[in-house]
Amino acid sequence: MSQFNFNMMDSAGYGFYRVWVERAYLLKLATIPLLIKFACMIAVMVLGVDNNILRQGLILFPGVLAEGWVLAQFLRTLLKGERWPTVLPAEIDDTLLDRLLLRARGIVAATLAYGLIALGLYLVRYFSFGLMFGDFNASQEEVATLLRPPEAGEDPKINVNPLMFFPLIAASVALFWAFRLLWVYIPLSALMPVEDYLKKVGGMMSSVKMVVLYFCTMTPIMFVMIIISNVIFGAFGGVGEDGESIARFIMVFFAVIADTLVGLVSTAAFVWAMKDFLPKNPELLKELPKLGGDK
Repeated sequence: MSQFNFNMMDSAGYGFYRVWVERAYLLKLATIPLLIKFACMIAVMVLGVDNNILRQGLILFPGVLAEGWVLAQFLRTLLKGERWPTVLPAEIDDTLLDRLLLRARGIVAATLAYGLIALGLYLVRYFSFGLMFGDFNASQEEVATLLRPPEAGEDPKINVNPLMFFPLIAASVALFWAFRLLWVYIPLSALMPVEDYLKKVGGMMSSVKMVVLYFCTMTPIMFVMIIISNVIFGAFGGVGEDGESIARFIMVFFAVIADTLVGLVSTAAFVWAMKDFLPKNPELLKELPKLGGDK
């Protein structure tokens, strides 16, 4: 039986609550990383590689690392009560130096882990498309065309090999189990060994709970993004190509903000879910905050 038990609604609620009460701090923390990520997204559009998964991943990597740094700093705030920037006294003793080194190690470990996880996801998408469709260079638009149901009288665009059915099922189960690995940067921010983390989230049900929790944090933000997208494209849709370009540019900006928000909210939610085994300041994460009360 899985050892990883938590209240789904409490965890999701804490994620949204904590991001809201820390909004001023997070805005200061994330402004420059958001601009870096936005610049990377614009570079993908300008260079015309938005349909090439590997090139897209390499161009977006600086933005991913910047986002990972934000999440690492936020994690140190949630788990250790540390805030950025660190204000140093005039004289630094050995105890303070040790604390600063531990903080730096946690931030670097979480940032690098987050970047490697992102690269791993790009590789999984790349090889998945290649193995399923027989073309490792297939663009996302080509894949979408292949997946489109055939019209009446039209031959199917994909010929599925029956021998691939069971390997695909096995790979899907393995990837579902591996969903817990997407959050390994959280324990690493507190320098918790990965093997200890995997023991605490053992069992297939852990992945089920984690997937559901992630969708609980992502869905409201994506719903708002759909509304914003409809408003923006509706406002600029009748202006011609220039209007469509402006709308796409604006939507890239909002997409970057939404993606970062999902990362912050889901990270805070998983911290609350894992609070019983994560290394943390004993004065923090003791009980769920009440609306209108103290943090």
